[in-house]
Amino acid sequence: MGTKSALHRIAALAVTGLVVTVGAVSCTSTEFIQEPPGQPSDRASGAVPAGAIGVCKREGTKRPPVVSEKLWEHAKPCTTKTPEKYIRLGYSDKEDPGVEQQNEQILAALREGPKEDGGNNQFVAMLRGVRQRSLDIPTLRYRVSRDSTSAGACDFTYMLNTMGKSREKIERDACTAEVFDPEERKEVCLFDKPEGLWLTSGWACLMNVRALGSDQSCHRLCAYDDYCARQVSCAGADIDLLLCSMGVCLPEQTGLY
Repeated sequence: MGTKSALHRIAALAVTGLVVTVGAVSCTSTEFIQEPPGQPSDRASGAVPAGAIGVCKREGTKRPPVVSEKLWEHAKPCTTKTPEKYIRLGYSDKEDPGVEQQNEQILAALREGPKEDGGNNQFVAMLRGVRQRSLDIPTLRYRVSRDSTSAGACDFTYMLNTMGKSREKIERDACTAEVFDPEERKEVCLFDKPEGLWLTSGWACLMNVRALGSDQSCHRLCAYDDYCARQVSCAGADIDLLLCSMGVCLPEQTGLY
């Protein structure tokens, strides 16, 4: 019995050694496969990342007078594959032969608009002409406000002046609207002219959400001034029309009409 037990112990040790040897060999032969690089981030590839606003430029059009020249150069042409939520940039004197003169009139009215003494009257007079001409232009006709319930003219001067001052306190940033530049691969300011910045001082409330902003955002930009807030519904569609008249066309905003 003693001899058999000894043999059994020897056999067991041999098997254990074999297992250890195999295990050691297996560990040393482990290989790690080199994985290929993952997909680049949206920003790295030049694609518009989630949450950012994309732009494209319409073929055969000119740069809008209030839009950054660098952004215009970097913007890719609009195609049938361009997402509907992108802002279309560019105006055409072929679609509207009098657009150059109209742009000058709009800019002149925008420069006068912030003046508390008579600024709103000049702005509204200019707007009436833009509305009338836009009815004959297919790309603008549907943007003309069909709201006839408002009593009298909107007070653009009071609303935009109030919003502009409130924005400065809230954001401390001159830029009113940021869009994604595919060349710079970052958000840049859409507007680079004082006239455009004043007109879009309520962008976060009126435009950026593709419809009327929430009561909270509008009241906040209005510094919780009820009179200013009442002008939001009155003025929103006309600001949208003016921007598109100058070649900054946002997606159709059915909430404005």
